[in-house]
Amino acid sequence: MGIGSISGSSVYTNMQIPESSISRPEGFEGSSKDVFVRDDSKELSQEKEYASAGRLFMSKHKGGHKGGGRVDRGRGPQGPGNTGRVGNDEVNMYPNRAGYDRNFLGKELPMPTLGDSIKDKVAMRTDKPGECELTYTNFSVVMNKERKQCFFTICNIDGATHSEPPRNGSWQIDGRIPRDCQLGNEAYSNNDIDKGHMVRRLDPCWGSQAQQANLDSFSYCNATLQHADLNQKEWLELENHVLDSCTGARDKYTVITGPIFSDDDPKFNNHGRMKEDTQIPMKFFKTVVWADDKTGELRSCSFVLSQEDIINRDGGLFKSKEGFEPGRFSIYQVPQSQLEQMTDLHFGNIGDITADAVKLTASNGYTPQGL
Repeated sequence: MGIGSISGSSVYTNMQIPESSISRPEGFEGSSKDVFVRDDSKELSQEKEYASAGRLFMSKHKGGHKGGGRVDRGRGPQGPGNTGRVGNDEVNMYPNRAGYDRNFLGKELPMPTLGDSIKDKVAMRTDKPGECELTYTNFSVVMNKERKQCFFTICNIDGATHSEPPRNGSWQIDGRIPRDCQLGNEAYSNNDIDKGHMVRRLDPCWGSQAQQANLDSFSYCNATLQHADLNQKEWLELENHVLDSCTGARDKYTVITGPIFSDDDPKFNNHGRMKEDTQIPMKFFKTVVWADDKTGELRSCSFVLSQEDIINRDGGLFKSKEGFEPGRFSIYQVPQSQLEQMTDLHFGNIGDITADAVKLTASNGYTPQGL
């Protein structure tokens, strides 16, 4: 199984940033790999400095952390020399990661493209100007710089070589994009919001690099603001079904996952612990794609799950709503066209098998139709 094909290549990975938009701060002493990019659509209010030949992340910003931008180089489990500390943040540059494999299913499957309403909100890499794909082991992520959460993640799963390494990763900032384009622990501390893995920790754990994939899944760019009552219940049930289906059949899937952003999503600053407000997404999607055993053509099904009732009833996040009667969060299997309208992400011809929305509940075992 895999994910939907998209006509043409992403405009973001091929985008070229003009030389006039690239600048280096006064007194810069780094190598030619240390590139400083100013956001064309909206000038960054904080200057970001990436140094040491693009391997260790450095940040100097107004009202920043103690230490004046000093980086402590570390030898963490993610690999010696690849991690460092900036203030309270553990930072990783994730070098030599191949990322999502477009030919994994035997038929090329490009990444989703971003529609006109969201394409100017993408977070661009500072180590590779003009590119936005954050490559990890067996998966990739594209970030929304305004929400500081991903637009989507896309992951290859090989059920035949899958393994289950222990949960031993530490959450890390991705040094390849600016710090103010991603959330850190300031958003997740002292509340019931989980660091909800969009690429499930175990999904990319296959082949010879299973342990590295396990550790890579703990990038903050792979986390979104997902309430524990969703992340550890219905969302987990759906994740279990997808992975069990893949490993049970020793098949190959590609899974695309992400939040569904809305202008009406509630604002959130974790009671002042965050420098800037963000918004908590009320819905999340998961699209599963595979290759038909007989024809080799791509097939897919998509799911949308809401956490609106959970968020609304959590008095620890916001002021409680007097008289509020919580309903029940639920999973729906939805047609591709409906998901594209909700996200303005476009998947191309991925052989959608879903004609109408289908509610998945405990009574039917959260079993997707046709998967």
